[in-house]
Amino acid sequence: MSLTKNASLEQQGRLGPVRQFQIVNGKEIRIKIKNKARQQSYAVQLLALADKGHLRIHIAWHWLILIVICGLSLIGYYLGKVIFEFSLAAYEFSITAGLGLTGLLALVLFLLNISRKRVFVSRYAKVDLFEILISNPDYRSYKTFLDTLSGNLQKARQFWDLKPEHQIAGEMRMLRRLASQGIITESVYQKAKDKLFSMSDKKSR
Repeated sequence: MSLTKNASLEQQGRLGPVRQFQIVNGKEIRIKIKNKARQQSYAVQLLALADKGHLRIHIAWHWLILIVICGLSLIGYYLGKVIFEFSLAAYEFSITAGLGLTGLLALVLFLLNISRKRVFVSRYAKVDLFEILISNPDYRSYKTFLDTLSGNLQKARQFWDLKPEHQIAGEMRMLRRLASQGIITESVYQKAKDKLFSMSDKKSR
């Protein structure tokens, strides 16, 4: 049986790293994440993936908080001026312009950093493995890659037809490798390992 239809996808967020995904031989997906500081490369076995990714919306909360602070500061200044006749006339333009420009810059950065992602997790432990930006670089490329990934995943499940305890053992080996590569943290791996051991015990009874 032919498992494979290879596919690749490259994505560039507005301010984020370059992400490259490649489905290889219908068995694994290879991932590269590159930015100015470093590059990460790792592989995820298709059999260890949950069937579907879930939607996650990323919001840059620190920029939103700065917008709120600037807005409240401006409101507070003008309320103080009206109610308490408080004024810093010599510095009023500098204060209001500074807060206004800072708030505007924060708003632009906030909007640029909003993104929708499809997050793929491991099948049993539900550990985040990778995320794909929705409709990036365009909807057609994104959808074609997802369809190919889903098709290969279903074919791999049918072809190998492994018992659950064997799938759990394979997922644990993969997560151990990802932890040693620094892709997931040691604490995430330990929690996943405990969960997988517990599930394996139940499956073997």
